[in-house]
Parts: sequence; structure tokens; C-alpha cells
Amino acid sequence: MKGRKKHEKNMKKMVSAITMTAMAASMFAMPAVAEETKEGSSITYPLQTDIESVSWYAQEGIVPHEKFKDASESPFHVGLAKHLGVNIDWSFPTTGSDAGTFTNTLMADPSSLPNIMQCYVMENASQYIDDGIIWDLTDYIQEYAPDYYAFLQTNPAYDKAMKDDQGRYYTFGFFREDGGWNDSYEGPVVRKDWLDECGLEVPKTISEFENVIRVFNEKYGATFDTSASVRFNDMGICGAFGAYGCVSVGTNYGYYVKDGKVGLAASEDEWRDYVSWLNKMWEDGLIDQDMLTEDDTTIKDKIHNGKCGISYTSMGQLNNWNKEEEAAGNEGTWIGIPYPTADDGSLSSIFGGPGIGKHTIVITTTADEDTMKLCLEMLNYAYTEEGMLYWNYGDEGVSWEYDEDGVPQFTSLVKDDPDTDPMTKYNGATWGSCCIQATNLLYQKNSQTAIDANDTWYYIYDDEDKNREVTSGWRFPVGVSFTVEESDELDEIAQNIPTFVSESFASFLTGSQDIDDDAVWEQYKSDLESYNLSRVLEIRQAAYDRYLER
Repeated sequence: MKGRKKHEKNMKKMVSAITMTAMAASMFAMPAVAEETKEGSSITYPLQTDIESVSWYAQEGIVPHEKFKDASESPFHVGLAKHLGVNIDWSFPTTGSDAGTFTNTLMADPSSLPNIMQCYVMENASQYIDDGIIWDLTDYIQEYAPDYYAFLQTNPAYDKAMKDDQGRYYTFGFFREDGGWNDSYEGPVVRKDWLDECGLEVPKTISEFENVIRVFNEKYGATFDTSASVRFNDMGICGAFGAYGCVSVGTNYGYYVKDGKVGLAASEDEWRDYVSWLNKMWEDGLIDQDMLTEDDTTIKDKIHNGKCGISYTSMGQLNNWNKEEEAAGNEGTWIGIPYPTADDGSLSSIFGGPGIGKHTIVITTTADEDTMKLCLEMLNYAYTEEGMLYWNYGDEGVSWEYDEDGVPQFTSLVKDDPDTDPMTKYNGATWGSCCIQATNLLYQKNSQTAIDANDTWYYIYDDEDKNREVTSGWRFPVGVSFTVEESDELDEIAQNIPTFVSESFASFLTGSQDIDDDAVWEQYKSDLESYNLSRVLEIRQAAYDRYLER
């Protein structure tokens, strides 16, 4: 079943599931806690505590809206502290800094870490636990985060991803209500008005996709462009060539699993075919020369000035483009189109996932035991019925209310706000954090055109198993962790591969190195080996195998 009605039903199912989880949590909780329970949670909120404040760092996801100078002006951050009954000392990456680099700098001084750290999945979590940097939550999670614990028990994949190989719970995760649909939020888009003017059908194969690029270039002088640095680099349209990645090599993309074997997408012949095609487009002047450095802001000049008619972006950006086109009185209308297949109809992969996000929230040992227990209760809130609603929509009666069908709807406070992504002033689940993202939130946030685009990208096959294979079955799982020895070795031998792949991709794309030259390609693969690729894959394979056995 596709479309809005499906997601409205799922919203009711999710609230019901959270309620049932809370009931289950009351059974997991200690009797003294259960006696104080109010309906819908096994812990009473706001909390009662003598602890003066808790420090909380967020790398991304819940950074205050750009209209606010800091968290003290943000309704979401102020409201969360009120609902929790705890003063929160918020910190975020400094403006203009690279968020990942900022987080790594913090981690270099464990004695000064905030109590709660929100960053990305820690593949070396075991080492952080053994080194006494983050808390092993195993002995505390059932009592102090019973709703979260009960939620994890509803899905073995969720539970598996929140542990290390020793079975130690260490993190609170970000989960998408509808799993794969919410996770496949990027894909190809096209200007429908141009498509109609040129008498073209929506492209389905890579040859048809290329033809649209060429026709648009001939008629309008437009090129293919995309926010490569934040969108295209993970996957792009590599699946049309049988590949499983584009440029990015890291925790979430670059490495893949096929038939139980871990591989690096950028070392495969299919990746070579993909990049060769991109190079041909580049040499023919059909790809914007700024693509490699383009981001969601800089690309808008091309989008709104007729310089691009076919692209690759996210559901949210597609929504913004159309709103901005309409506000400017332009005729451009963007729609989502299917990921192009090979000319024989085959497709290996698209941007997607199983509904377990890359965000991780840990409690550091700068929190003493009592503070750690309080942090657990604070983080548990998002997995209660009340907390799930707050994290997705804000306060009832202020930023949202129920419609006649019992489905949360944003109020005019949000709907009439002209600022970009105004709901993020009031909620925390839009971009990802320690919470469950409701699919209905995406319906509230985006236009029907953007929702239709996401349907187009995700629903490739009617067979659910076949669809899952292409959308997420190839992904190297979120939550795989390395042993202390493996982490140390990877720190020594694996650091050069991401940079080497990125620099090589740029050279291949622009033609400064000829990827079609067999000698050049063999040298590239030899260089990957000199950067210890085989050993890196051995380590990742062992970690993946252990993950399956959890």
C-alpha cells in the first residue's frame, strides 16, 4: 500500500506501539519505579533531581534553528528541559567549523567531555568503554531507560545495533518509523515543465537519463548539477552500473555487503564503469563544472536561473526548490523521477537504509553514576508516547494539534512561518537524534510533490524482499563495532583510503587521469592495496561476521 493513507495508519500504529512498549517497560522496570508511573511511561516526567545541570553536546541534528543565537532562544531546547525537569547546558560545534572535526577535537580530551555526546555511530565503542571514556549501560538500561529498552526488544535489528560485540549497551539510537521509506529520502529529480516542452517521457534507463541531459543542454544550455558534497557523493546513480557507492568512504557509505562478503565500492569494475560514464558527461560539457564543490546553498543559483534541469537531491530540498520557484514567480516545477536502471532494467542499489540512523548518543564518564542514571532517564523520554510526540512536533496546542482523524498536524505557527524548515524551531526529530522519527512528520514537512518523489525513489519493486535488497540489503550495517586491537590497527592503516578515493574520483571525473586506460585503472587498484585495502576488508569482514552473531 502506498501513499498518505498508509502513513496516517502507520502514525496511529506507531503511537499504539509506543503505548504497548511503555506497558512492557513497566514490567521491565523496578517495582518502586513502576508505583510512581503515570499513564504512558514507566518514569514520571518532569523528573525530580538535585543535580544542578547536565551537559549535552549535539554534533548535528538538533542544532538551534538559524534564527536563534543559541539554545536559550530555541523553543525545542527550552521546552525539552522543561519536560525533563532538568537544566541542560547545551553545546554545539562552533559556527563555520566542520562538525565531525569539532567532535574529534572534543574526544581528544576525554576528561572535558560533556555528559551526553551526540555524534555519529562509534565503530570503536568497545575501545571507548574499555578505556573508561563512555559508560557501559548494560546494568542500568532496564531500570533507568525502561521505555527505550522495551522498544529495542520489539526489533532484533534495533537491539543488535545498539550494542557492541560483547553485548554491552552503550548508545541511544535514531530510528525511522517506516524504516526504508524514511531512509530513502534522496534521488533524481527533473524539471517537469521542460520535460513536457521537449516532449520527453520520464527517463527510466541510464540511456534515457543521459538523453534528457543532452536535450536540456541543447535546448536550454543547462547541465546536470547536484550538491555533490552533501548529496551525490554517497551514492548518486551508481546502481545503474551495478555499483554500490560513489565517492564517500566511511562509517555509512563506501563499504557494502553482497552475498555476505564485505567490499569497497570504489575498487570494483562496476564503479569504474559508473565513473567512466560521468567522465564522458563531463567531457561533453553536460555536467556543471562546479559540481564537486556544490552544496545545498550554492546550487540554488543554478536551480533558479535555468542552468540546471535534471539533478539529484533530497525530498526536503525538492520541496524548498519548488516553494522558492513559486515565490519568485518562476515557471520551474521539479518532480522526482525513478533511479535510472541499466538499459537491461537491472539496478544494484540506491541511496537508502533499514531505518536505523547514523546518529549515536552516548553518556560519557564525566557523568558520575548518579548523573549517568539521570541521563538515562532523560534520554528515555523520547521513546515514551509523550516524548515521541514532543520530539516530532513540539508542544501540543502550540506547534501542533490532532486533526479529526487523530493524526498530528502542525498549526499555523509552523505552517505560516516563512523561514526555512520552521518545524525545527519546535521539534528535534527532523534531521535525526536520540528519538523515533515519525513518517507523518515528513508528510507535514513536505509537499505532496516531494512525498510522491520519495515514493518514486523507494518503491522500485512490488516484491518487498527484492525492494529491500536494492534499498538497504547491500548496506554495511549501522552498529558494527571493532575490537580495541582492530580499532588501533584501522587507525594506523585505513586513514588514507577515503582521501585517496575522493582525490582519484575528482581526477577521473575531470579527465586528468583516464579511467578508461587499463594501466591507469590497475595502478589505482595497486595504490589502494598499498593503502592496506585487503587488510581493511579483512577487519571489516570479521566485524561484520561478529555483528551477525550478536
